Amino acid sequence: MSSMTDLASKIATIPTAVLVSKTVKDDSISSVHLCDYQGIPSVLRVDKPLAGYLGLDRAGEFDLLHCIQPHGFSPEPLYSDPGEGILICRFLEGDALTPTDLGTRGKLVELGKILGSIHRLHLPDFKTRFVNQIRHYEKELKNDADGSLLKRGIDLFDSLTANEDDWVVCHNDLIAANLVQGERLLILDWEYASLNHPYFDLATVLENHALTESQSELFLDAYSGERQSIDLVKLDEWCQLTHYVTLFWLMIIKKYATISEKEKAWMVNLENQLSQARG
Repeated sequence: MSSMTDLASKIATIPTAVLVSKTVKDDSISSVHLCDYQGIPSVLRVDKPLAGYLGLDRAGEFDLLHCIQPHGFSPEPLYSDPGEGILICRFLEGDALTPTDLGTRGKLVELGKILGSIHRLHLPDFKTRFVNQIRHYEKELKNDADGSLLKRGIDLFDSLTANEDDWVVCHNDLIAANLVQGERLLILDWEYASLNHPYFDLATVLENHALTESQSELFLDAYSGERQSIDLVKLDEWCQLTHYVTLFWLMIIKKYATISEKEKAWMVNLENQLSQARG
């Protein structure tokens, strides 16, 4: 079945007419399209089979978006059908950031403050847990991955998460491409969000954008109000964990789909980096 035929069959399951105008992203996990939904400029995401192997909680994602939307830093969810792998959100005007954009003082401060607000949210009905994601990765890879790297990553995770009392709502994928600058900074793609230790989000920002020491300090100050309150030794361990989690994610993509040359190189680099760290 062609991608256009598959898209048409998915759209046919939506009770209200959806008029797709442009495809803005098409990767191994999902395709993303600009569309009109009930007269509202919107974004349609349609899952591909690989999404089902990543352990994503699509129903939980939609519920979370509903809960946090009034805070103004995320898209408004309009329609969801997890069984069909469909999500529609209101289109947000703005420009996607680059890592260079994120390195500017204003952006780092704004992201730090928004992230602090996210981590202070109290959402008792949100039950998606990061540990479930990690256990899913472990189950998927136990017979396929480098056993020593898998064990080392899982052991690190277990050592860091013996106590979940301080877990909060985390985005878990805070890369520049998921940030849009409109009237204020907006955060997209909440599909990996879960209850997790706040240091995972901090580590994701620090490890994915090659921030200098002064930029990192600026970001952490904006986040906490007092950088000295952050355990930098523990944060460094969470930074290491982000590399393992990314590697496991790439390994699952390789297992079930065609991995791109860029992703393949990324995976090899992570394997080498983590193997050297082991020694």
